[in-house]
Amino acid sequence: MKKLVREQLSRLAENPIQWDCPLAPFTTFGIGGPAEALIVVESVKELSALLHCFADNSLNWRFLGKGSNLLVADSGFAGAVLLFGQGLAEITLVDDSEPGAIRVRVGAGCSLGKLLNWCVGKGYSGLEFVSGIPGSLGGAVVMNAGAWGGEIEAVVDSLTVFSMTSGEELLSREELEFDYRRWVNQKVGNEKRLVVSADIRLAREDAIDIQERCRKYLQQRKIRQPKVQKNAGSFFRNPPGDSAGRLIDASGCKGKCCGGAMVSPVHANFLVNTGDATADDVKQLMEMVVNQVYKDTGIILQPEVHFL
Repeated sequence: MKKLVREQLSRLAENPIQWDCPLAPFTTFGIGGPAEALIVVESVKELSALLHCFADNSLNWRFLGKGSNLLVADSGFAGAVLLFGQGLAEITLVDDSEPGAIRVRVGAGCSLGKLLNWCVGKGYSGLEFVSGIPGSLGGAVVMNAGAWGGEIEAVVDSLTVFSMTSGEELLSREELEFDYRRWVNQKVGNEKRLVVSADIRLAREDAIDIQERCRKYLQQRKIRQPKVQKNAGSFFRNPPGDSAGRLIDASGCKGKCCGGAMVSPVHANFLVNTGDATADDVKQLMEMVVNQVYKDTGIILQPEVHFL
């Protein structure tokens, strides 16, 4: 990155920029080379200024939530990586006049764990299914995160989004389209909208009952998923009417390794970092699993994990 561009970005950023910053510590996989710049963004105004600077200088950029569901290349990323700071991670109660239709505004950078704890403390139900899911609210919306029969789309009432094309917009629930593990109409033209915040609808309930459901979901997650090794969450999408984990297990791939990457013996739809895995190790293991399942079943597994 040219010196003049670095100086320009430094003037625009509200926080000190981390230059040539390794991305592995910012991902749940613990894998990945450096980004040219890592910038923690605190406001929509700052975000707008940075994106215009990137466009003016033809600089690649990518938004990074809490680093789950992501595999970063060993060579890193030639460009700027953005994280949302505390200024874009706040939780605000908008309306609690109706017990069954409580509305809460949540910044995209807020972690799901923090949000769930806040809801439990207030006695607001509707998000128990995210118990134990890593990541930010913004990432959960983009991925339409879900578990135990629940999905984020069911609680989203509206989104505040930003794009270079349209600036800051408020999208009502009727304007949003979700599908399995994705927000379908995220793009406007060739540009992806960034989630700034979401208004979610919850219901008032006894906090002890909410806590008990969260405890049960978390307990089941701990039993069924790898406890120690770093991973990116469920690696493959479930094919219609089937389970990726079942297919991988049936193909005899549990415990298979490529370098430091392994198909978890606990849950076959988790590729784990046993300690020193590279992104290339994970990609080779992914290809081996895809090829074996296709050979055995004719089904082509699609990764749920994104690649940077």
